[in-house]
Amino acid sequence: MMDAAPFLTLEDVTVRLRDRWLLADTQWQIRCGENWVVWGPNGAGKTTLARILTGEVAVVKGWVRRHYEQDPAVCAGRRAVALVSSEQYHRIYRQEQLFDEFRHFSGRLDQTTAAADVLRGVTERYGKTPSAAFHGTQIPEILDLAAILSKPIQALSSGEMRKLLIACGLAAEPCLLILDEPFNGLDKPSRANLLRLLEQRIVSGTQMVLIVHRREEIPVFFSHLLQVKDGRVVWQGPMADAAVLRSPDEAKAGDGGRIPDRSKDRSATRSLNRVDAGEPLIRMREATVRFGGHVVLDRVDWTVRAGENWAVLGPNGAGKSTLLQLITGDQLQAYANDIHLFGRPKGSGESIWEIKEHIGYVADELQARYQRRITAFDVICSGFFDSVGLYRYCSDAQREAGSHWVHVLHLEELADRPMAQLSFGQQRLILIARAMVKTPRLLILDEPCNGLDMSNRRRVLDMVKAIAASGHTNLLYISHRPDEMPACITHCLQLDAGRVIHAGPIEGCR
Repeated sequence: MMDAAPFLTLEDVTVRLRDRWLLADTQWQIRCGENWVVWGPNGAGKTTLARILTGEVAVVKGWVRRHYEQDPAVCAGRRAVALVSSEQYHRIYRQEQLFDEFRHFSGRLDQTTAAADVLRGVTERYGKTPSAAFHGTQIPEILDLAAILSKPIQALSSGEMRKLLIACGLAAEPCLLILDEPFNGLDKPSRANLLRLLEQRIVSGTQMVLIVHRREEIPVFFSHLLQVKDGRVVWQGPMADAAVLRSPDEAKAGDGGRIPDRSKDRSATRSLNRVDAGEPLIRMREATVRFGGHVVLDRVDWTVRAGENWAVLGPNGAGKSTLLQLITGDQLQAYANDIHLFGRPKGSGESIWEIKEHIGYVADELQARYQRRITAFDVICSGFFDSVGLYRYCSDAQREAGSHWVHVLHLEELADRPMAQLSFGQQRLILIARAMVKTPRLLILDEPCNGLDMSNRRRVLDMVKAIAASGHTNLLYISHRPDEMPACITHCLQLDAGRVIHAGPIEGCR
């Protein structure tokens, strides 16, 4: 491979994000045919490194040598570098919110944007269309696009959106495809399918850079590894020489090791919850949500009582996130269903803010809405008002509560930084603190460990355990990973294709 022509080279590169200097004096060369994994904890600089490759971040020192520009035959008219990242999901989500406002204003409530429209729009922007050759590959089958493309954007789960964006990146056929944390939000079968797909595309000649923070997500069939930590490249070279992957001490350092299964502690921690099961906090009767002809939730019956902590489980597209949006009021079809919250029927005169007053919420779509130029600490304090942005003055007591959660989650170095400049995992920690500042009666955590490295996952799971032990807050918890299931979970709701498979004690879950 050393004889292969260089594709892209970073020479003594340093970047600046406001008052922070990152990736100082970075040297990195990607040769034609090499497939790299970029690995490191939250805030290490992985996504910034990817944006240097795409040209979205300017360097203040050094040079980026784009060798493919000197030899047009290398890419043969194709886009040179394309990036698939969470920011694309956020951009599409915000755009669809704006389109929804236009539709309501014009009275065109029956119009929607389908996933197929996104695939077509993204690839056309790259000068391509989803060609017959693309649909003739195994990509649509492995990503289960047949179940996704006909759905409206509002009906897609975060995992389905991730699959759609990966399909867009592959359909554009760039010379180099960068996948930033592509496993986030995917269920176990989908993660296995994605690994199989990546191996197939590499064998067929697609060149890739894969960004991950979990050591177990590093595929052995990639040729090279680059490790980033504390804003610096600390190691790079062939995958076979990466001794750091074989180090037993690395898991203790919190850079991607596996969290132990905590299910064996469940019986011990359940007694910590001081509230006995009692009054219903949530009651749904035959709750149904549909978009056009697509049914997302199908006659769901479910009751959550005080003292119970529920896991909501199911594959990508099962309807989990939509179910939670019925509770928070972010899904307007809640008012067409028989739903009681905290003893009151929805639509009985309460405002959405009166509902949110009792709920803390962390989810991908909330993170998508929060790309604003305010500090992380102001984001935390906005939790008192359930607003996206901070538009009111906080009292001394509220600011003290915000500072308490900054300390609990060790966010001191992030608190004064703009939210938009934080990594995906760092933003997730800020939103967890935002959800907890008002000590809600109900805490809804939709994939809370999404994007978090091992150290921060442990921190969040320990916090969740302490919250449940306090007896003041009940949990609704979504995760696709058994090793992230808190021991305090007492009950389980399992969904499949919008229907209830199980609703009851955790022991009955399959």
